[in-house]
Amino acid sequence: MQTTTNVNLDYTQDDNRNINRLTSGLPQWVITVAFIIMVAAAICTITQIDLWLKEHASAVIALINTVGMVTMYYATMRGMKRLYHPLKALWIIVLVLNIISFISILFEPALPEVSFITACALPLAYLPLGTLITIWYRGRMQQVGIWMIVRILVDFFLPIAWYMLGIGLNDIFLDSIIVVTELIYAWQFYRLLR
Repeated sequence: MQTTTNVNLDYTQDDNRNINRLTSGLPQWVITVAFIIMVAAAICTITQIDLWLKEHASAVIALINTVGMVTMYYATMRGMKRLYHPLKALWIIVLVLNIISFISILFEPALPEVSFITACALPLAYLPLGTLITIWYRGRMQQVGIWMIVRILVDFFLPIAWYMLGIGLNDIFLDSIIVVTELIYAWQFYRLLR
């Protein structure tokens, strides 16, 4: 009597959902450099540094704000292609929005509308991606999804709340929360991809 094995995996089982490491196929030094650039971008989010770089070196701040994240997102997308929910379409949308953000930072005086539209579109891409990662995966992959949601809420919605409360956007406490969130976000990707 011949027995057949079921080749369909049950992805509802925790052991098939627990992802603690992704292999992207990129060299480890690329992931490390991307992490360092994300740390530099986090430090640059402090209002005065960001403003000075936008005024005097817009290409530098555009590269710092984009290269690290785009590399990490691309590496994660490549690493997820073998998973049962690779979310490729959402990753592509996030990558395209980050590249458009790079262009809008580079040419901000000429394209203020593009910068505004991109800023409004980013949460619409990040929130579903982070939510689906959080729901479908466990382990470090789930932590990446959680911090993707936290980062968007802190970076985009907390300054609005701060402004509406009349505190002002040049508050050191607000800057500190944003920088810490960005650093944790970068670390979550680095841990997953190293």
